[in-house]
Amino acid sequence: MNLAQGTGDATSLQSFAGEPYDVAIRAVRPQSLIITIFGAYSRSIGGWLSVSSLLALLAEVGIEDAAVRSALSRFKRRGILVAERRAGVAGYALSESAWRTFDVGDARVLQRRFPPPSDGWILAAFSIPESARDLRYRLRSRLARVGFAQVGGGLWIAPRALEPDVRYLAEAIGVIDYIDIFVADHVAFRPTSEAVREWWDLDEIANGYSAFSTAYGAMGASYSRSQKSPDPVRAFTDYTKALTSWRPLPYLDPGLPREFLPKKWAGDQATSLFYELHDQLSHIAQQHVISIST
Repeated sequence: MNLAQGTGDATSLQSFAGEPYDVAIRAVRPQSLIITIFGAYSRSIGGWLSVSSLLALLAEVGIEDAAVRSALSRFKRRGILVAERRAGVAGYALSESAWRTFDVGDARVLQRRFPPPSDGWILAAFSIPESARDLRYRLRSRLARVGFAQVGGGLWIAPRALEPDVRYLAEAIGVIDYIDIFVADHVAFRPTSEAVREWWDLDEIANGYSAFSTAYGAMGASYSRSQKSPDPVRAFTDYTKALTSWRPLPYLDPGLPREFLPKKWAGDQATSLFYELHDQLSHIAQQHVISIST
């Protein structure tokens, strides 16, 4: 099972359609659900899905045909999906850049990530001329979307583990001539924990995790109690909604070291819940998509 986040210009998938973090909104939003279906299920079967399959799958999660067609058209215009007929059947395929971005993002979204020990920081320092203001804005926006925080001006910081993210981002949006990347330690003049609370809104991150646990806790408990194999349609709908709600959280959370987090961290419960659902449902959901698509 695969899922990444990305856009046609190979940036965080949250930018695909300005996707909201709100758990309830995401789980019923056509754009968010379509991205989940393409990212999670399509690549193992060639990255293409027929229009009829998409309509059937989205109907199972409660989305009407008109809303699906409208969202597909928008993704086509933005170069995220490509209209393509196969064996005379109309469908959509992932664009090359979107596919690459999904591949890059798999580890971020599906990796079982718990707060690590402190390993220093990665710094991104950039200076982009006023004549390229739009590019500067886009870089700042994308840095924030992958978990970086602004220290000041053109200096941004993240846990060292996000070095691959910023390298990929810089290459993807074409700013390697304007940016330098450093590995660093915070040594003065205030406690690092205090600085971290200024750089990142830990309450916002925790609220996102808590909302996920509230929305899907009963679902997880139900599957854990059941002795029967889940119904394929239910497994698909439940997992697709849970995954759609989960996708932005590993990007909202930069993966801060345990020592800088509250003792009772909401991310622990939410992470355990998501991966319990993933382990129980993802394979069944994938097989259901295959059965609909063939």
